[in-house]
Amino acid sequence: MDIFVVNFMVVFVVAVLSGIVLRFFGLPSIIGHVLAGFLIGLSGIVGGESVEVLRMFGSLGITLLLFMVGLEMNLAEIKQVGKKVTGMFLGQSLFLITAFTLIATFVLKMSALPSLLIAIAFTFSSTIVVVKVLSEKKDLNSYIGKMTLGILLLQDMLAIILLVFLPNLTSGIDFYDLGILILKFITVLITVNVIGHYLVNLFLKKFIKTSEDLILFSLVWLLLVIFYSTSILKLSPEVGGFLAGLSLSTSWGHYQIVSKVRTLRDIFLTIFFVLLGLEVGGGKASWSMVVLMIALIIIGKFALTHLWARIIGLNGRIAFKVALNLTQISEFSLIVMSIGLSSGMWDETFVKSVTMAGLFSMAMSTILTMNTDRIYKSLIKICPFLFKFPGEMAPVKTELKNHIVLFGGDRTGRSVLSMLEKNGEKLLVVDFNPAVVKKLRNRGVDAIFSDATDPDVIELANLPEAKMIISTIKDAYDSLTLLEELNDRGIKVPVVADAETPVQAKELYEKGARYVIFPHFVSGLHLGQLIKKYGKDKTTIEVYRDKQNETLKEIYEGEFK
Repeated sequence: MDIFVVNFMVVFVVAVLSGIVLRFFGLPSIIGHVLAGFLIGLSGIVGGESVEVLRMFGSLGITLLLFMVGLEMNLAEIKQVGKKVTGMFLGQSLFLITAFTLIATFVLKMSALPSLLIAIAFTFSSTIVVVKVLSEKKDLNSYIGKMTLGILLLQDMLAIILLVFLPNLTSGIDFYDLGILILKFITVLITVNVIGHYLVNLFLKKFIKTSEDLILFSLVWLLLVIFYSTSILKLSPEVGGFLAGLSLSTSWGHYQIVSKVRTLRDIFLTIFFVLLGLEVGGGKASWSMVVLMIALIIIGKFALTHLWARIIGLNGRIAFKVALNLTQISEFSLIVMSIGLSSGMWDETFVKSVTMAGLFSMAMSTILTMNTDRIYKSLIKICPFLFKFPGEMAPVKTELKNHIVLFGGDRTGRSVLSMLEKNGEKLLVVDFNPAVVKKLRNRGVDAIFSDATDPDVIELANLPEAKMIISTIKDAYDSLTLLEELNDRGIKVPVVADAETPVQAKELYEKGARYVIFPHFVSGLHLGQLIKKYGKDKTTIEVYRDKQNETLKEIYEGEFK
């Protein structure tokens, strides 16, 4: 058997088993994959040629990840947080680059250029790690997830531009090459999106009839875009992957593509994280330097990002979660270190120390991100003056009584809101997305910007005087926290909550929920009733369809036509 096949089997088996073990103990699988690579690197059982092939597989994993990010990107939703994202990106980048440059200059005693390079390396966060973790948390489409992703995408775009002239920094910046790169990027952006959104979508509608053909053709399109980006325009395959996904984001089958490609992406991403650990498996590192770098990456990045988020008017919880999401360095950071090593700016021990600190930061930030809600809840009790602040949308206490409080005014909440309004109920919507709150207020709906996990929401929404509480929040932790707070205060208002799994439903009932909604169960029940009525009246389906269409037009305000 070929030696590479053997090595690949060893790497994959060890990585998967390590990930399963770590997940069993409540830790993210990413840490297990990196740990597997570290152990394999120490053992020396994987040779140089195999590592190179594995590196190509890892690069394919990154490309598939960015392909799916593009597929799932709703530009209209990203636009909702656009101003805040741009403000966060610019301010955070300026804060971090300035602070890290000063530390490198006066603490590490580096000269100007190496100090600037290390500052740039530490400023960028890992799109791959953050997207993977937020996807596992099902938090990628939340307001905080969109804001975090927007910042990361701006960082990635800047990183791609910087890669043009970083190798030649010692001889000065080549503005001609920079201009050519920007022109190439604009060219591929326009070409791929025009062809993808129009010609490819037209082809899919006319000729693709099965899900198998849809997936295969989407992969063909991905490879063509990568070839165009790399071979013709000399850009990275990751750029091509993202743009290929973005161009298919409006296609009729993009949800099917995402569901089918996800497993393939996870296989190759596993190899990528193993390689990160493998890079540290041998060689010397300064452990005092590693500890210092970890502190700078996690504590320094969190503190400065959190401070800037507060300055631009973000709510305390949003500022905390966005800052904590970005407490790691990126793969681009490791490229910068490699460039510095090849140009003689620093030695191998320093690069190995930074690389090891970077990997530790990825692992530690993964754990922190998975537990942001619990950490924040604990910290606001200890230091409320540091972490609990209203931001520019300070909530106002309602005077309503005998009202229904709806937590979550988007997605499921929209249809619930529409039905309750038609029933003439007194309503108050509580949502943690400022864009949703503003839209509801513009429609004349009473809405406050607050969080279900914030104890103050009890008074703000006047929950003791409420008729009923309905939570359409997808994160069961938020609903459970709300139920715990109601129980602690002896508030007996009936609560209806949303659950995705039977385990969540059991936990919600144990905490006192009066009724738990299962979206798929409710849809099955509704369909059963529809079929029963159809047996007596053949016009039932058309009547229900017309009612549904009118409701969709009303609550989705132009999105449904």
